[in-house]
Amino acid sequence: MEQDYITRREHEEFARRMEAENERICDENNRQNKRLSALEASVKDINKLALNIERMTVSIQSMTSEIEKQGKRLESIEEKPAKKWDALIFGILGAIAAAIGAAIMSGLIR
Repeated sequence: MEQDYITRREHEEFARRMEAENERICDENNRQNKRLSALEASVKDINKLALNIERMTVSIQSMTSEIEKQGKRLESIEEKPAKKWDALIFGILGAIAAAIGAAIMSGLIR
């Protein structure tokens, strides 16, 4: 029958290799934990940026709406002098037409 037991030297070599492997695994875990921590911090920063962008979007939409309202008010303010000018020109032309009509009518009546 073959020997079912290992020698002390084989056991110590196995224990040394296992300890080295455990140390390597522990180092790898520490490295991964640091990477995960950095990744979590990055995700938090990205979430903060996303929230800030969302707030900025709402603010920009509000400002756009206000600018549109101001644009409409500005157009109406700019149209008032043009309307008055048009009314003045219409009145002057009407008066000239009335004067010409009156002159023609006075010439026909005589």
